[in-house]
Amino acid sequence: MEVLLILVEKGGQLVARHDLMSAVWPDTFVEESNLSSNISILRRQLGVPPDGGDYIQTIPKRGYRFVAAVKQVRNEPPIPLFGQDVRSGAAPAGEVESNQGGRPSGLSEVATAEAATAGSVRKRVRPRVILVAAAGLLVLVLPLLYLDVWHWRLPGSPADTHIGAMAVLPLENLSGDPAEEYFADGITEALTADLAQIGALRVIARASVMQYKGTKQPLAQIAQRLRVEAVVSGAVLRSGHRVRITAALIRAATGQQLWARTYERSLGDILDLQNEVARAIAGEVQAKLTAQEQIRLARSRSVNADAYDAYLKGRYYYNRFTVDGFSKSIEHFEQAIKLDPNYASAYAGLADALASLEQIGAARPEEVHPRALEAASKALAMDDTLPEAHAAMASVRANDWERSAAETEARRAIELNPGFPLAHLYYSNMLRHLGRREESIAEARRALELDPLSPLTNEELADAHLSARQYDAAIEQYQKTLELYPNQAAPRDSLGWAYVYKRMYDKGMEEIRKSLALYGEDQGLSPEIAFIYGISGRKDEAKKILDRLLSTSKTVPIAAHHFALIYIGMGEKDEALAWLEKAFDQHSPMMAWLEVDPRFDSLRQEPRFQDLIRRVGLH
Repeated sequence: MEVLLILVEKGGQLVARHDLMSAVWPDTFVEESNLSSNISILRRQLGVPPDGGDYIQTIPKRGYRFVAAVKQVRNEPPIPLFGQDVRSGAAPAGEVESNQGGRPSGLSEVATAEAATAGSVRKRVRPRVILVAAAGLLVLVLPLLYLDVWHWRLPGSPADTHIGAMAVLPLENLSGDPAEEYFADGITEALTADLAQIGALRVIARASVMQYKGTKQPLAQIAQRLRVEAVVSGAVLRSGHRVRITAALIRAATGQQLWARTYERSLGDILDLQNEVARAIAGEVQAKLTAQEQIRLARSRSVNADAYDAYLKGRYYYNRFTVDGFSKSIEHFEQAIKLDPNYASAYAGLADALASLEQIGAARPEEVHPRALEAASKALAMDDTLPEAHAAMASVRANDWERSAAETEARRAIELNPGFPLAHLYYSNMLRHLGRREESIAEARRALELDPLSPLTNEELADAHLSARQYDAAIEQYQKTLELYPNQAAPRDSLGWAYVYKRMYDKGMEEIRKSLALYGEDQGLSPEIAFIYGISGRKDEAKKILDRLLSTSKTVPIAAHHFALIYIGMGEKDEALAWLEKAFDQHSPMMAWLEVDPRFDSLRQEPRFQDLIRRVGLH
């Protein structure tokens, strides 16, 4: 509250960090993180002004400025101290002036504040004046902050700090340089991953928390949506090869700051620093660490500073989950390896990106698969306790059609990091391929719990229902996904197939056409549309698309499984099986779905099809 009042009294003026700290903590040594944490809490509580922006503006490397309009109105009696009787028939001092509609008018929201201390709190009491700020600023905010101050200051009443679920909110980039955002995002992801390895904690994954990057939503609202009890908030500042991380642990329901600290290290020691922060937070929330978790968080690791920077750029591009993103991430992971040949995480990232390109059919298996296998093997040889390395190897082995090895690696990744949503997604996919429906759904649900706002986890749960032929449940989950991400092509395409499997062909065609438009693809060359034409009795229209594709394939390579799909829809089994054999030779990603995909139902009794399933390792 005192930080806020000083800024408001100096409305429009720059208040230097040093001056703020000297005013609020005059006779006490405190770390700068206390000020940063207070500013962060204030911003969340104040929200966003009607004209956008912030009430409190950061002046990089200098201080802060309160930018809303402020004017002095009148002096008021102090707010009663904690424990005093506040019941009265009269309206309380500082009541909001209202217009006829009952809403605050213009610059009329008033809040009264008295800085008062007692007991162990320092004896600095000075009267404050009533201040008016623009557009609904303080009346609802100061009571929350005031009560929170007393909650943590009162001696003899420690709160129960046990917390089971938390999220690391996107760390603020204090450099003032937008080009450094990837660095702050990378540190956020790394700290999240370290905390997620603690089995006693449920830690929300990166994709969900990044939805709140730059947001001014109230902390309690964010926590409620993420279903967590506490959040870690903070900031990152890098200067050359030095990095400073400020972190605070905040109880979401009350805004109470449970712990805060600032760390500064060489960038080469960043891995140790991340572990140190994770250990400190685990201690504060009373999380019980297993012996293995204690060893992992206590071990010392160093990394080349430039290699670490390249690795963070690689993760930044990989997390876009696009062909271009995977390709760019490979460049940065390879650069990190060149700078530090013993950097296991960089090898794991490289393997993951290469395997992802293979899985989505964006690269020829013979070009990327050997490189992915080599990178994953090196990562495991360097660090067998790295969850990302086992997850990457699981993905590589799945592409190999080595089902048992892939499952072993996925389970090991989850064992090392129970809070690793991508590992749960990989495992769910493998279980789907094998027809282990309920297990697949359970893994997808776990991934969604860890990453509730991610398009991948939401879509994967729907996909698991789809493979289990629970079409109504799949449709419901796809629609939830599209409510979150209306412009995502993949869930819309899958929603279309769910309708097709229910023989709602027109509705399915409509959704798939929308998906193709989002992808920017020519619907006149779509094997999916041709398949639907075929099974719905419009074989002439299916044949037109087939002829166009065959003609195009003379100059542009087209994967064999596309032709197989069209022939299945047209009911031409011999042609379909011949093209599936070609798809097998091309190591097509479609081979993974032979056991469960309803589109292959018409071929299931064919001996040649059963032989394909055996050769792909799906029995």
